[in-house]
Amino acid sequence: MFFKRSKVLTGLVTFTMAAAVMGGPVQAMDLSARRNASATLNPITGNVITPDNAQAELIADAVLSIVGPGRREIDNFERKEIVNSASEKSTLNKENKIELAVAAPNVYLNIHTDASLGSEVIGKLYSNDVAKIIQDNGGDWVKVKSGKLVGYVLGEYLVKGDEAELLTELVKKNVAIVDNSVDEVEVHSYKGSSGVMMTMTPGEQVTVEEDMENETDGWIEVSTENGTGYVRSEEVSIQDSYPVAESSEEQQERLENATVKDIADDAQKKADEASEVAQAAAEKAEEAVSIVESEDAEPTKAEEKAAETAQAVAELAQAAADNTQETADTAKEDMQKHGAETGEAVAEFALQFVGNPYVWGGSSLTHGTDCSGFTMAVYANFGVGLPHYDASQRGYGIGIDSLADARPGDLICFYGHVGIYIGDGMMVHASNARDGIKISRADYRSIACIRRIFY
Repeated sequence: MFFKRSKVLTGLVTFTMAAAVMGGPVQAMDLSARRNASATLNPITGNVITPDNAQAELIADAVLSIVGPGRREIDNFERKEIVNSASEKSTLNKENKIELAVAAPNVYLNIHTDASLGSEVIGKLYSNDVAKIIQDNGGDWVKVKSGKLVGYVLGEYLVKGDEAELLTELVKKNVAIVDNSVDEVEVHSYKGSSGVMMTMTPGEQVTVEEDMENETDGWIEVSTENGTGYVRSEEVSIQDSYPVAESSEEQQERLENATVKDIADDAQKKADEASEVAQAAAEKAEEAVSIVESEDAEPTKAEEKAAETAQAVAELAQAAADNTQETADTAKEDMQKHGAETGEAVAEFALQFVGNPYVWGGSSLTHGTDCSGFTMAVYANFGVGLPHYDASQRGYGIGIDSLADARPGDLICFYGHVGIYIGDGMMVHASNARDGIKISRADYRSIACIRRIFY
């Protein structure tokens, strides 16, 4: 009887791998053993086993190792047909497998429209961003797809192969996506039918914050812009999500309305995420190495390979963490420099109104203002909205430990009063009806707190 290929391939999983067909029984090896058995003859198929054909040989064994009642002999022609079918299936699976790569640049990796540095840049891959390899001929350039972008990148800055496979698992996150079958999904502040913190419409997604294998109560913990919340599991779909490239348009839109603080915060968030990946990679490497170094048994080649891969990934992940933190530190320095310059500008602007009148409840820098109206009006010229109440202004910006650490533009807050620091231990403030707006020592009375608005 002759096996047609379709029957062979659809029935592979039903066979037991246990014995040889021709002659006496021979134990079939599993895939891990095959990959370690370089240039070893497969006694069942008669082929030499290599890492490349190990998968095909395993599939062929599943068909050829037929045992139990009704076992029949298979002639050489049928044997060849089965092995070829298995090899063909293995090759197709390999060709159809999506190969992912991970970006590992010092700062960012440009995506070009063509395989040329002179071509248009359409986006950027940052450290640990993931891309699908579309074409890789082994040259300098690799064609990739990441997010909505398709273009060319320099291959030397990509992590590929086994290392990329492990690294993508570490950077991957689960997201909960609202199904199109519902009008909207309520996100609750706790597990229950009340306490709705926000709603989501079809297609919207949020990051899942729990191990989905342990989800048993019908609620999924998610991270939203409003904080941690919970959604009903039947109302969303869980999918894998990878960090992907940012298009030039997306970057422009992000930076257009961003403050230096927004940029610094975003850079630090990326650094924190990269640090988490590096920590996870280090733990994976430690676990893999411990298996190899165990005295209980001689490590297999697969275990040694896994340890090498995990160690390489740990180094790559740590390099990404270091690079992103360096970028974050630079952004923070830029933010602090900008904050200091803006603070100086605030102080200089405020000083031009010295001598103008004090008016209780007023906020006019020229016709009269009280203390909080003065600070409110000054900062309004720099795009900052402060409340017209000194106690409320204490909740804005960040706290500064002491007057020695204060810099021009900081708010000097007292109980019932507020002014603007101008440097050298002095401040400008709307003092009282007698003195109007004036310069005084910043510590002329007990300071409640110091707040920095631009930082």
